[in-house]
Amino acid sequence: MSPITSRLGLSLAAVLSLSLLTACGGSNDQEVPAAEGPYEAPASDITAEITISNWGDPGDEAIYDDVSERFNEQYPNVTVNNDFTPITTWTEYVNKLVSSVAAGNAPDVINIATEGVDLGLHNELFAPLDGYIQNDPEGEKLIASFDPALVEGFTEDGSTYLMPNTWNSMLIYYNTKLFEEAGIERPSEDWTWNEFLEISRKLTTGEGEDKVYGFGLPYFNFGLTPWLYSNSASQMSEDGETPTLDDPATVESATWIRDLVTEEGVAPQPKGADPYQLFPAGKVAMTGAGHWVVGPFEDAGFSDYDILPWPQNSEKSTVFGGGGFAVSEQSDNKDLAWEYIKMLTDIKTQQEWAAAGAAIPANKDAAQSESFLAYPEHAELYYDSITYAEPVAAPRVYNTLEPAFMRAMDEILAGGDPQKELSEANDEVQEALDRE
Repeated sequence: MSPITSRLGLSLAAVLSLSLLTACGGSNDQEVPAAEGPYEAPASDITAEITISNWGDPGDEAIYDDVSERFNEQYPNVTVNNDFTPITTWTEYVNKLVSSVAAGNAPDVINIATEGVDLGLHNELFAPLDGYIQNDPEGEKLIASFDPALVEGFTEDGSTYLMPNTWNSMLIYYNTKLFEEAGIERPSEDWTWNEFLEISRKLTTGEGEDKVYGFGLPYFNFGLTPWLYSNSASQMSEDGETPTLDDPATVESATWIRDLVTEEGVAPQPKGADPYQLFPAGKVAMTGAGHWVVGPFEDAGFSDYDILPWPQNSEKSTVFGGGGFAVSEQSDNKDLAWEYIKMLTDIKTQQEWAAAGAAIPANKDAAQSESFLAYPEHAELYYDSITYAEPVAAPRVYNTLEPAFMRAMDEILAGGDPQKELSEANDEVQEALDRE
């Protein structure tokens, strides 16, 4: 999963509803194989054309191109259109996807992340993969290579709709040099909010240009969510039908975030203070991030850091989000799409993701490879976090939830009352759900 998914602002509801009304990507005569089978891969001499709707950072495109080359070695007469979109928002990507569907050019394979899965399922964009997984030995082997929690997020009513690709969770990054200079030992992996605050106070030093803060807030929805989860709070009910932004535990979490800045002074005001610039510069001693910062830190020659699980208040928890590949319900070439997805998620491609360093590969073996575990010292904590992480809240009205929560946080950090601001945000999300 690209780091893009960790800071996305979706406006999906309208565009995905449009896709249902305008979908005309083919006759859809080819059905996914039934659960009882059998499945046979298309003949190697088949002539066809498939389109892959893809997104990511520019560096991701090379990995997808490698998959297309391998696919054409197996299917030389199949033209692969790798429709890759370098993006910064989900809106841009999904608008392009829906425009293609509306024009009668539905893709065969759809790459989408956790934040868009529920809405895609709600609008029946994805074909179920159960027949493939159950009747294709390679499918069974692939699904077994992923942690069940990664697969669970791509299922509904017992059916699997996407194959996991890469994912990220939020962990605490700490500057080992600053810790050593302050005489602070590495905290326990079960450390608490109070221990985190005590360490942050010790690491907040200096004045003016020499000021060093204990913590730099990762100020985006995905980045703030661990403070909720580690306090047994969330933005939504488990079924995604009821907002819980005004829940006392959520309000308590938002107040804690505010107090790190305004009361304790251990974190700078987040607007205009990029923690991923301040951290390698030694201006904040800790921050929160996913694996996506490892590559940039390496490129910058910064290596004085290690990672820890997120500190806990009522429970040990953090947030995760992943990317996955689906066979489009509109595809006329579902079997070829499945064959392509197998290559997108096989060990070779997963090892390429591990080497790229932008995200955690879904394949457990790839995440245990020497290249992935090379740095930092406790790199095994990336994949291990799936044992206690919870998926980012991603209801079908995520396009309302994410900006409503962040607007509330803006007001809270500016002096607004946490209960009032979050209650107003909660009402906004509830109204959006009621309109669905």
